[in-house]
Amino acid sequence: MCVASLKSMTYALKAKRALAEANISAEIIKLEPRMTHNGCAYGIKFDCINLNSVTDALMRRRINYTEIINL
Repeated sequence: MCVASLKSMTYALKAKRALAEANISAEIIKLEPRMTHNGCAYGIKFDCINLNSVTDALMRRRINYTEIINL
């Protein structure tokens, strides 16, 4: 599984909606501050096989993520 880290719940909700519209299954998770370089609080967890589709969908909606974490 992979996680795109986001700075707020608002961004996480926007990202989840964008991925749902692209038919990509994802879930919002709470991140521990030590899990990311910037201490982001929320993430969108998805199957790593969808990585390119996820990043494309988020870029189209101008939803910025801080990093992708491979769990």
